[in-house]
Amino acid sequence: MNQRSLVLVEDDDGDALLVTEMLFDVAPDVRLIPFTSLQAALDDWPPDADCVLLDLGLPDAVGLTALEKLRAQVPDVPVVVLTGRVDDAIGPEALAAGAQDFLVKGQVDGPGLERSLRYAVERGRATTYQRELVAAELRAQENTRLQRGLLPSPLMQTDQLALAPFYRPGSERALLGGDFYDVVQTPTGVHLLIGDVSGHGPDEAALGVALRIAWRALVLAGLPPADVLRGVEQVLLAERSDDERFATVAMVSLNPDLSRADLVLCGHPAPLLIRGQQVFELDVDALPVLTMLHDRAVEPVTVELDGSWALLLFTDGLVEGSASPGATARFGVAELARHLQPLVAQGIRRSELAPSLLAEAERRHGGPLSDDVAVLLVGSAGWWC
Repeated sequence: MNQRSLVLVEDDDGDALLVTEMLFDVAPDVRLIPFTSLQAALDDWPPDADCVLLDLGLPDAVGLTALEKLRAQVPDVPVVVLTGRVDDAIGPEALAAGAQDFLVKGQVDGPGLERSLRYAVERGRATTYQRELVAAELRAQENTRLQRGLLPSPLMQTDQLALAPFYRPGSERALLGGDFYDVVQTPTGVHLLIGDVSGHGPDEAALGVALRIAWRALVLAGLPPADVLRGVEQVLLAERSDDERFATVAMVSLNPDLSRADLVLCGHPAPLLIRGQQVFELDVDALPVLTMLHDRAVEPVTVELDGSWALLLFTDGLVEGSASPGATARFGVAELARHLQPLVAQGIRRSELAPSLLAEAERRHGGPLSDDVAVLLVGSAGWWC
């Protein structure tokens, strides 16, 4: 038998002695901890107890009452109950109430007692593992629903613009990381956001959601880009868990006829511009990361859009992997643009473009990227067809 200790709750000295002798013959390594009442056992419960042998005829608890009180205080410890008669129906009732086994006094020998206790411990462990597994699955399902609910639903009504968002958290078990994106249409045009909270994990994910929602609220309120940016920074300063936490963002505002894009970058990679089948790196000076704007002037950079076009917004997780396995050089934005060019020329499906870019970045890196990756591809209807 594998248990380290056995709690015996039995008020009859003769029966307690008989149990002691039977266990000594078949399992001398078991530490027997006797009590003569249920309350005494509960008041001085040994934390390392592996199993309980419980008499159902105790002076302070009779029948299933003893079992119910015991399981209420120590629900995970397996219980074998002792009954007085073979025709007593309380044994099966005890099994239905949670006991692992029942024994009839005077009709069990040492090997039978040892076997019953050993089986009770194994069944108890199996029950505990199953309960923990079910609880873990329920928590996972709840977390999945929560995280999916935190991903944005773009607020866009125009059919002249198409979107293909892509999101992959750095953690294998997460659905949401510190990267974030959003799309909002207002009377002044269509506004795009992509950002990255330093680090990747549940705290960063929660902070990223807070920043995204703050940005959406400020944009919907009609504030100009400078005020939106400073409002998001204020939320970051208030909500971050430590003074080292920062965020990078790229904001793009498309005017109503989609002929112009106003860009603001804060420590974030510039979007790639696709015109027809050509890919261009935009030369846009970035402001410092959020938390370090201070009194810097926020002046959007205007990019003229004509014909069929698209913008690829992305977080640095896509480009900061190695250029080749084991190399110190990064994959980088220029290499990303070079790989994007033939994909565009080949007419790859827009929904497959971001996954293809990530696959290439991981191939160059020599394995999965550890950082979160967010990509937002937006383009005119003419380019999208």
